[in-house]
Amino acid sequence: MKIKILASMLAGALAMLPMTANAGWGGGGVGPYGDPITIYGWQNHTFEMVESGNPTIALGTTGAQQDRTMINGNAGNIGFLGFVDTGIEGLKMTWRCETFTYMNDYAGTGGWCNRNSKVGISGAFGEIMYANWLLPYNEMVAGWVDPWYDAGSASHTNIMGSVGAYTIFYNLGDFGSQTFISYSAYGGIYNQGFNRRQEEILQYMGSTGKVSYRIAINADFQSDNTSARGSAVLDPTIISMGIAYSDGPFWGALTYQKHDEWAAATLDGATMSDSDAESYRIAGRYIADLGNGASLTLAAMFENVEYTFENTTTPGAALQDFGFSSTVFAGGTADHDVRFDRDAFLVSAKFAPGGNIDFRAMYAEADDLDVVTHGLSTDNKSQTGADTTLFGIFYALGDATELNISYIEVENDLYGSYGTGISALHSGTVNNQVEIIQFGVLTMF
Repeated sequence: MKIKILASMLAGALAMLPMTANAGWGGGGVGPYGDPITIYGWQNHTFEMVESGNPTIALGTTGAQQDRTMINGNAGNIGFLGFVDTGIEGLKMTWRCETFTYMNDYAGTGGWCNRNSKVGISGAFGEIMYANWLLPYNEMVAGWVDPWYDAGSASHTNIMGSVGAYTIFYNLGDFGSQTFISYSAYGGIYNQGFNRRQEEILQYMGSTGKVSYRIAINADFQSDNTSARGSAVLDPTIISMGIAYSDGPFWGALTYQKHDEWAAATLDGATMSDSDAESYRIAGRYIADLGNGASLTLAAMFENVEYTFENTTTPGAALQDFGFSSTVFAGGTADHDVRFDRDAFLVSAKFAPGGNIDFRAMYAEADDLDVVTHGLSTDNKSQTGADTTLFGIFYALGDATELNISYIEVENDLYGSYGTGISALHSGTVNNQVEIIQFGVLTMF
Protein backbone atom coordinates (compact mmCIF):
# COMPACT_ATOMS: atom_id res chain seq x y z
CA MET A 1 0.00 0.00 0.00
CA LYS A 2 2.77 2.46 0.94
CA ILE A 3 4.57 1.75 -2.33
CA LYS A 4 1.39 2.42 -4.36
CA ILE A 5 0.80 5.72 -2.57
CA LEU A 6 4.40 6.83 -3.14
CA ALA A 7 4.17 5.86 -6.82
CA SER A 8 0.99 7.93 -7.25
CA MET A 9 2.59 10.94 -5.57
CA LEU A 10 5.68 10.65 -7.79
CA ALA A 11 3.59 10.41 -10.96
CA GLY A 12 1.64 13.51 -9.95
CA ALA A 13 4.80 15.46 -9.22
CA LEU A 14 6.33 14.56 -12.59
CA ALA A 15 3.13 15.57 -14.37
CA MET A 16 3.44 19.11 -13.00
CA LEU A 17 7.02 19.64 -14.26
CA PRO A 18 7.40 22.01 -17.28
CA MET A 19 8.52 19.37 -19.76
CA THR A 20 9.76 20.02 -23.30
CA ALA A 21 8.80 17.67 -26.12
CA ASN A 22 11.39 14.95 -26.68
CA ALA A 23 13.08 15.21 -30.07
CA GLY A 24 13.47 11.43 -30.31
CA TRP A 25 16.22 9.04 -29.26
CA GLY A 26 19.60 9.91 -30.70
CA GLY A 27 22.02 7.74 -32.62
CA GLY A 28 25.45 7.90 -34.16
CA GLY A 29 27.14 9.17 -31.03
CA VAL A 30 24.71 11.85 -29.89
CA GLY A 31 21.87 12.01 -27.38
CA PRO A 32 18.29 13.13 -28.10
CA TYR A 33 19.22 16.82 -27.82
CA GLY A 34 22.41 16.58 -29.84
CA ASP A 35 24.71 16.41 -26.82
CA PRO A 36 28.06 14.83 -27.71
CA ILE A 37 29.31 11.60 -26.16
CA THR A 38 32.87 11.80 -24.88
CA ILE A 39 35.24 8.84 -25.27
CA TYR A 40 38.31 8.96 -23.04
CA GLY A 41 40.83 6.74 -21.30
CA TRP A 42 44.40 6.12 -20.26
CA GLN A 43 46.90 3.34 -20.67
CA ASN A 44 49.39 3.26 -17.79
CA HIS A 45 51.55 0.16 -18.14
CA THR A 46 54.76 -0.70 -16.33
CA PHE A 47 57.44 -3.34 -16.69
CA GLU A 48 58.51 -4.25 -13.15
CA MET A 49 61.50 -6.09 -11.72
CA VAL A 50 60.39 -7.38 -8.32
CA GLU A 51 62.36 -8.80 -5.40
CA SER A 52 60.25 -9.99 -2.49
CA GLY A 53 60.20 -12.28 0.52
CA ASN A 54 61.25 -12.32 4.17
CA PRO A 55 64.38 -10.62 5.46
CA THR A 56 67.40 -12.80 6.23
CA ILE A 57 66.02 -13.79 9.65
CA ALA A 58 62.24 -13.92 9.92
CA LEU A 59 60.24 -15.36 12.79
CA GLY A 60 63.29 -17.33 13.93
CA THR A 61 63.98 -18.93 10.55
CA THR A 62 66.12 -18.10 7.53
CA GLY A 63 64.19 -16.01 5.06
CA ALA A 64 63.84 -16.60 1.33
CA GLN A 65 63.88 -14.06 -1.51
CA GLN A 66 62.13 -14.38 -4.85
CA ASP A 67 62.83 -12.47 -8.06
CA ARG A 68 60.30 -12.00 -10.85
CA THR A 69 59.33 -9.66 -13.67
CA MET A 70 55.80 -8.57 -14.51
CA ILE A 71 53.80 -6.18 -16.67
CA ASN A 72 51.23 -4.20 -14.69
CA GLY A 73 48.13 -2.54 -16.14
CA ASN A 74 47.88 0.13 -13.40
CA ALA A 75 44.18 0.90 -13.86
CA GLY A 76 44.31 1.22 -17.66
CA ASN A 77 40.79 2.05 -18.82
CA ILE A 78 38.42 3.32 -21.49
CA GLY A 79 35.30 5.32 -20.72
CA PHE A 80 32.22 6.80 -22.32
CA LEU A 81 30.22 9.66 -20.82
CA GLY A 82 27.50 12.07 -21.79
CA PHE A 83 24.38 13.84 -20.69
CA VAL A 84 20.83 14.43 -21.85
CA ASP A 85 19.23 17.87 -21.47
CA THR A 86 15.86 17.29 -19.85
CA GLY A 87 14.35 20.48 -21.21
CA ILE A 88 14.00 21.79 -17.65
CA GLU A 89 16.33 24.74 -17.25
CA GLY A 90 19.71 23.64 -15.86
CA LEU A 91 18.65 20.01 -15.29
CA LYS A 92 20.54 17.20 -17.04
CA MET A 93 20.51 13.42 -16.90
CA THR A 94 24.13 12.26 -16.78
CA TRP A 95 25.70 8.89 -17.48
CA ARG A 96 29.12 7.28 -17.58
CA CYS A 97 30.47 3.79 -18.30
CA GLU A 98 34.16 3.18 -17.54
CA THR A 99 35.89 -0.18 -17.98
CA PHE A 100 39.32 -1.65 -17.20
CA THR A 101 41.66 -2.49 -20.10
CA TYR A 102 44.29 -4.42 -18.17
CA MET A 103 46.95 -6.60 -19.80
CA ASN A 104 47.03 -8.86 -16.75
CA ASP A 105 44.41 -10.83 -14.87
CA TYR A 106 42.93 -8.33 -12.40
CA ALA A 107 40.08 -6.20 -13.64
CA GLY A 108 37.44 -6.27 -10.91
CA THR A 109 34.28 -8.04 -11.97
CA GLY A 110 33.89 -9.03 -15.59
CA GLY A 111 31.95 -7.10 -18.20
CA TRP A 112 31.44 -3.41 -18.84
CA CYS A 113 31.27 -0.47 -16.41
CA ASN A 114 33.52 -2.04 -13.75
CA ARG A 115 35.19 1.30 -12.90
CA ASN A 116 33.57 4.65 -12.04
CA SER A 117 30.18 4.37 -13.76
CA LYS A 118 26.84 6.03 -13.10
CA VAL A 119 23.47 7.30 -14.13
CA GLY A 120 22.56 10.57 -12.43
CA ILE A 121 20.80 13.89 -12.44
CA SER A 122 22.65 17.21 -12.18
CA GLY A 123 21.77 20.85 -11.74
CA ALA A 124 22.58 23.91 -9.66
CA PHE A 125 22.24 21.72 -6.55
CA GLY A 126 25.10 19.43 -7.65
CA GLU A 127 24.69 15.84 -8.80
CA ILE A 128 22.89 12.78 -7.43
CA MET A 129 23.74 9.40 -8.93
CA TYR A 130 23.31 5.64 -8.76
CA ALA A 131 26.83 4.34 -9.27
CA ASN A 132 29.81 2.06 -8.99
CA TRP A 133 32.32 4.65 -7.80
CA LEU A 134 35.43 5.35 -5.75
CA LEU A 135 34.20 6.36 -2.31
CA PRO A 136 34.83 9.95 -1.12
CA TYR A 137 37.11 8.77 1.70
CA ASN A 138 39.88 7.95 -0.78
CA GLU A 139 39.00 9.69 -4.05
CA MET A 140 38.74 13.15 -2.49
CA VAL A 141 42.41 12.97 -1.38
CA ALA A 142 44.20 10.46 -3.65
CA GLY A 143 44.93 12.67 -6.64
CA TRP A 144 46.21 15.49 -4.44
CA VAL A 145 48.62 13.57 -2.19
CA ASP A 146 49.78 10.68 -4.42
CA PRO A 147 52.20 11.68 -7.24
CA TRP A 148 51.89 8.17 -8.76
CA TYR A 149 48.18 8.54 -9.61
CA ASP A 150 47.01 5.99 -7.01
CA ALA A 151 47.43 3.06 -9.41
CA GLY A 152 49.26 -0.27 -9.51
CA SER A 153 52.20 -1.16 -7.27
CA ALA A 154 53.05 2.52 -6.78
CA SER A 155 50.11 3.63 -4.68
CA HIS A 156 49.63 5.10 -1.20
CA THR A 157 46.85 2.54 -0.62
CA ASN A 158 49.33 -0.13 0.47
CA ILE A 159 49.64 1.69 3.83
CA MET A 160 46.92 4.33 3.98
CA GLY A 161 43.43 2.89 4.53
CA SER A 162 44.81 -0.57 5.28
CA VAL A 163 45.92 -2.48 8.38
CA GLY A 164 47.74 -5.21 6.44
CA ALA A 165 45.97 -8.59 6.72
CA TYR A 166 44.80 -8.51 3.05
CA THR A 167 42.89 -5.23 3.49
CA ILE A 168 43.84 -4.28 -0.06
CA PHE A 169 42.17 -1.84 -2.44
CA TYR A 170 38.63 -3.11 -3.08
CA ASN A 171 37.29 -2.84 -6.63
CA LEU A 172 33.71 -4.10 -6.78
CA GLY A 173 32.91 -7.69 -5.92
CA ASP A 174 30.10 -10.19 -5.69
CA PHE A 175 27.78 -7.75 -3.93
CA GLY A 176 25.78 -9.40 -1.15
CA SER A 177 27.87 -12.59 -1.21
CA GLN A 178 29.59 -14.02 1.86
CA THR A 179 32.69 -14.93 -0.14
CA PHE A 180 33.45 -12.00 -2.48
CA ILE A 181 34.85 -14.33 -5.10
CA SER A 182 36.09 -11.56 -7.43
CA TYR A 183 39.46 -11.88 -5.70
CA SER A 184 39.06 -15.43 -4.44
CA ALA A 185 42.64 -15.85 -3.25
CA TYR A 186 41.74 -13.55 -0.37
CA GLY A 187 38.09 -14.56 0.15
CA GLY A 188 35.85 -12.36 2.26
CA ILE A 189 38.73 -10.58 4.00
CA TYR A 190 39.43 -8.72 0.74
CA ASN A 191 36.24 -6.79 1.52
CA GLN A 192 37.36 -5.21 4.83
CA GLY A 193 39.66 -2.34 3.77
CA PHE A 194 38.76 1.36 3.53
CA ASN A 195 40.05 2.15 0.01
CA ARG A 196 37.10 1.12 -2.14
CA ARG A 197 35.39 1.40 -5.48
CA GLN A 198 31.99 0.37 -4.16
CA GLU A 199 29.17 -1.07 -6.22
CA GLU A 200 25.49 -0.16 -5.74
CA ILE A 201 25.88 3.22 -4.08
CA LEU A 202 23.77 6.36 -3.94
CA GLN A 203 26.10 9.37 -4.11
CA TYR A 204 25.77 13.15 -3.94
CA MET A 205 28.45 15.56 -5.17
CA GLY A 206 28.26 19.32 -4.73
CA SER A 207 30.29 22.51 -4.36
CA THR A 208 29.92 26.03 -3.03
CA GLY A 209 32.60 28.47 -4.10
CA LYS A 210 35.97 27.05 -3.14
CA VAL A 211 34.46 24.21 -1.07
CA SER A 212 33.44 20.81 -2.51
CA TYR A 213 31.67 18.01 -0.67
CA ARG A 214 30.47 14.46 -1.25
CA ILE A 215 28.55 11.74 0.53
CA ALA A 216 27.89 8.13 -0.56
CA ILE A 217 26.02 5.19 0.97
CA ASN A 218 25.65 1.62 -0.24
CA ALA A 219 22.38 -0.12 -1.09
CA ASP A 220 20.88 -2.29 1.64
CA PHE A 221 22.00 -5.69 0.37
CA GLN A 222 21.43 -7.90 3.43
CA SER A 223 18.74 -6.12 5.42
CA ASP A 224 17.61 -7.83 8.61
CA ASN A 225 20.12 -10.65 8.30
CA THR A 226 20.70 -12.64 11.48
CA SER A 227 24.37 -12.57 12.46
CA ALA A 228 26.56 -15.66 12.24
CA ARG A 229 26.38 -16.08 16.02
CA GLY A 230 22.61 -15.68 15.96
CA SER A 231 22.36 -12.99 18.62
CA ALA A 232 21.81 -9.87 16.51
CA VAL A 233 19.98 -8.67 13.41
CA LEU A 234 22.43 -7.07 10.99
CA ASP A 235 21.92 -4.31 8.45
CA PRO A 236 25.43 -3.83 6.97
CA THR A 237 26.09 -0.30 5.73
CA ILE A 238 29.01 1.72 4.42
CA ILE A 239 28.79 5.51 4.51
CA SER A 240 31.61 7.68 3.15
CA MET A 241 31.90 11.45 3.02
CA GLY A 242 34.34 14.31 2.65
CA ILE A 243 34.79 18.05 2.35
CA ALA A 244 37.64 19.85 0.55
CA TYR A 245 38.80 23.44 0.16
CA SER A 246 40.91 24.74 -2.71
CA ASP A 247 42.30 28.27 -3.11
CA GLY A 248 45.16 28.94 -5.52
CA PRO A 249 48.24 26.94 -4.50
CA PHE A 250 46.58 25.52 -1.35
CA TRP A 251 44.26 22.54 -1.06
CA GLY A 252 43.01 20.75 2.07
CA ALA A 253 40.47 18.02 2.87
CA LEU A 254 38.84 16.03 5.65
CA THR A 255 37.25 12.66 4.84
CA TYR A 256 35.46 10.02 6.92
CA GLN A 257 34.14 6.49 6.37
CA LYS A 258 32.15 4.10 8.54
CA HIS A 259 31.44 0.37 8.04
CA ASP A 260 28.53 -0.50 10.28
CA GLU A 261 28.02 -4.26 10.90
CA TRP A 262 30.08 -4.95 7.75
CA ALA A 263 32.64 -7.47 9.01
CA ALA A 264 30.02 -9.41 11.01
CA ALA A 265 27.84 -9.73 7.90
CA THR A 266 30.49 -10.44 5.24
CA LEU A 267 33.28 -12.48 6.80
CA ASP A 268 33.10 -16.23 6.22
CA GLY A 269 33.66 -17.33 9.82
CA ALA A 270 31.08 -17.32 12.62
CA THR A 271 33.32 -15.45 15.04
CA MET A 272 31.41 -12.29 16.05
CA SER A 273 27.86 -11.11 16.56
CA ASP A 274 28.34 -7.49 15.51
CA SER A 275 31.04 -5.16 14.21
CA ASP A 276 31.91 -1.56 13.50
CA ALA A 277 34.80 0.15 11.68
CA GLU A 278 35.59 3.77 11.00
CA SER A 279 38.40 5.96 9.72
CA TYR A 280 39.09 9.64 9.19
CA ARG A 281 41.75 11.49 7.18
CA ILE A 282 43.18 15.01 7.26
CA ALA A 283 45.17 16.01 4.17
CA GLY A 284 46.77 19.10 2.64
CA ARG A 285 48.84 20.18 -0.34
CA TYR A 286 50.75 23.32 -1.32
CA ILE A 287 52.33 24.20 -4.68
CA ALA A 288 55.18 26.71 -4.53
CA ASP A 289 55.93 28.64 -7.73
CA LEU A 290 59.73 28.87 -7.99
CA GLY A 291 59.73 30.97 -11.14
CA ASN A 292 60.91 30.26 -14.69
CA GLY A 293 58.47 27.35 -14.97
CA ALA A 294 59.79 25.56 -11.86
CA SER A 295 57.58 24.44 -8.97
CA LEU A 296 57.68 22.39 -5.78
CA THR A 297 54.58 20.48 -4.62
CA LEU A 298 54.39 19.29 -1.00
CA ALA A 299 51.57 17.15 0.42
CA ALA A 300 50.81 15.33 3.68
CA MET A 301 48.05 13.17 5.13
CA PHE A 302 47.24 11.66 8.53
CA GLU A 303 44.64 9.00 9.25
CA ASN A 304 43.27 6.85 12.05
CA VAL A 305 41.62 3.47 11.39
CA GLU A 306 39.64 1.56 14.04
CA TYR A 307 37.75 -1.77 14.06
CA THR A 308 35.49 -3.25 16.75
CA PHE A 309 34.25 -6.87 16.88
CA GLU A 310 31.55 -7.59 19.45
CA ASN A 311 30.88 -10.85 21.32
CA THR A 312 33.57 -12.92 19.59
CA THR A 313 33.82 -16.72 19.89
CA THR A 314 37.42 -16.00 20.94
CA PRO A 315 39.33 -12.78 20.17
CA GLY A 316 42.12 -14.63 18.33
CA ALA A 317 39.63 -16.46 16.11
CA ALA A 318 37.95 -13.18 15.14
CA LEU A 319 41.29 -11.56 14.31
CA GLN A 320 42.28 -14.56 12.19
CA ASP A 321 38.88 -14.52 10.48
CA PHE A 322 39.61 -10.89 9.60
CA GLY A 323 42.92 -11.94 8.02
CA PHE A 324 45.71 -11.77 10.59
CA SER A 325 48.06 -14.75 10.85
CA SER A 326 47.88 -17.09 13.85
CA THR A 327 51.53 -16.18 14.46
CA VAL A 328 50.35 -12.62 15.19
CA PHE A 329 47.18 -13.18 17.25
CA ALA A 330 45.69 -16.34 18.78
CA GLY A 331 43.62 -17.51 21.74
CA GLY A 332 41.75 -15.20 24.07
CA THR A 333 38.79 -15.29 26.43
CA ALA A 334 35.55 -16.44 24.82
CA ASP A 335 32.60 -14.06 24.38
CA HIS A 336 34.65 -10.88 24.65
CA ASP A 337 34.92 -7.88 22.34
CA VAL A 338 37.99 -6.92 20.30
CA ARG A 339 38.98 -3.37 19.40
CA PHE A 340 42.06 -2.49 17.38
CA ASP A 341 43.25 0.68 15.72
CA ARG A 342 46.35 2.31 14.29
CA ASP A 343 47.56 5.70 13.06
CA ALA A 344 49.40 6.30 9.79
CA PHE A 345 50.84 9.26 7.92
CA LEU A 346 52.04 10.10 4.43
CA VAL A 347 54.28 12.82 2.97
CA SER A 348 55.01 13.39 -0.71
CA ALA A 349 56.84 15.84 -2.95
CA LYS A 350 57.14 16.68 -6.64
CA PHE A 351 59.91 18.95 -7.94
CA ALA A 352 59.55 20.26 -11.47
CA PRO A 353 62.65 22.32 -12.45
CA GLY A 354 61.02 23.42 -15.70
CA GLY A 355 60.93 21.62 -19.01
CA ASN A 356 59.86 18.03 -19.57
CA ILE A 357 61.36 16.30 -16.52
CA ASP A 358 60.24 16.14 -12.89
CA PHE A 359 61.20 14.24 -9.74
CA ARG A 360 58.75 12.63 -7.30
CA ALA A 361 58.96 11.03 -3.85
CA MET A 362 56.52 9.59 -1.32
CA TYR A 363 56.85 8.04 2.14
CA ALA A 364 54.11 6.49 4.29
CA GLU A 365 54.30 4.79 7.67
CA ALA A 366 51.81 2.79 9.74
CA ASP A 367 52.16 2.53 13.51
CA ASP A 368 51.84 -0.75 15.40
CA LEU A 369 48.30 -1.94 16.04
CA ASP A 370 46.78 -1.01 19.38
CA VAL A 371 44.67 -4.04 20.37
CA VAL A 372 42.30 -4.08 23.34
CA THR A 373 40.78 -7.45 24.33
CA HIS A 374 41.06 -10.26 26.90
CA GLY A 375 43.41 -13.21 27.30
CA LEU A 376 45.26 -13.53 23.99
CA SER A 377 47.78 -16.36 24.18
CA THR A 378 49.67 -14.92 21.18
CA ASP A 379 49.81 -11.14 20.98
CA ASN A 380 52.47 -9.57 18.75
CA LYS A 381 50.79 -6.21 18.22
CA SER A 382 53.96 -4.34 19.17
CA GLN A 383 55.67 -5.33 15.89
CA THR A 384 52.88 -4.90 13.32
CA GLY A 385 53.91 -1.61 11.68
CA ALA A 386 55.28 -0.99 8.19
CA ASP A 387 56.56 1.73 5.89
CA THR A 388 56.81 2.35 2.16
CA THR A 389 59.22 4.53 0.19
CA LEU A 390 58.97 5.64 -3.45
CA PHE A 391 61.23 7.65 -5.74
CA GLY A 392 60.64 8.41 -9.41
CA ILE A 393 61.87 10.36 -12.42
CA PHE A 394 59.18 11.32 -14.96
CA TYR A 395 59.64 12.63 -18.50
CA ALA A 396 56.76 14.19 -20.46
CA LEU A 397 56.36 13.51 -24.17
CA GLY A 398 53.92 16.23 -25.16
CA ASP A 399 50.80 16.99 -23.14
CA ALA A 400 49.33 13.49 -22.82
CA THR A 401 52.19 10.98 -22.59
CA GLU A 402 54.96 10.45 -20.05
CA LEU A 403 57.68 7.93 -19.23
CA ASN A 404 58.95 7.10 -15.76
CA ILE A 405 61.52 5.09 -13.86
CA SER A 406 60.50 4.44 -10.25
CA TYR A 407 61.75 2.63 -7.18
CA ILE A 408 59.21 1.18 -4.71
CA GLU A 409 59.94 -0.43 -1.35
CA VAL A 410 57.59 -1.87 1.26
CA GLU A 411 59.16 -2.95 4.55
CA ASN A 412 57.24 -4.65 7.38
CA ASP A 413 58.08 -5.06 11.02
CA LEU A 414 58.51 -8.64 12.25
CA TYR A 415 54.72 -9.25 12.38
CA GLY A 416 53.51 -6.62 9.90
CA SER A 417 51.67 -7.81 6.78
CA TYR A 418 51.35 -4.86 4.38
CA GLY A 419 51.99 -5.28 0.66
CA THR A 420 52.30 -3.06 -2.41
CA GLY A 421 49.52 -0.77 -3.61
CA ILE A 422 46.65 -1.77 -5.88
CA SER A 423 48.72 -4.63 -7.34
CA ALA A 424 48.64 -6.08 -3.78
CA LEU A 425 51.91 -8.02 -4.05
CA HIS A 426 52.50 -9.95 -0.81
CA SER A 427 49.61 -8.31 1.04
CA GLY A 428 48.83 -10.40 4.11
CA THR A 429 52.29 -11.99 4.19
CA VAL A 430 53.88 -11.61 7.62
CA ASN A 431 57.32 -9.94 7.77
CA ASN A 432 57.67 -9.43 4.03
CA GLN A 433 59.74 -6.91 2.15
CA VAL A 434 59.12 -5.92 -1.46
CA GLU A 435 61.45 -3.93 -3.73
CA ILE A 436 60.45 -2.94 -7.26
CA ILE A 437 62.17 -1.08 -10.08
CA GLN A 438 59.57 -0.15 -12.68
CA PHE A 439 59.73 1.32 -16.16
CA GLY A 440 56.43 2.92 -17.06
CA VAL A 441 54.62 4.56 -19.95
CA LEU A 442 51.37 6.47 -19.54
CA THR A 443 49.31 7.92 -22.37
CA MET A 444 45.90 9.58 -22.14
CA PHE A 445 43.25 10.31 -24.74
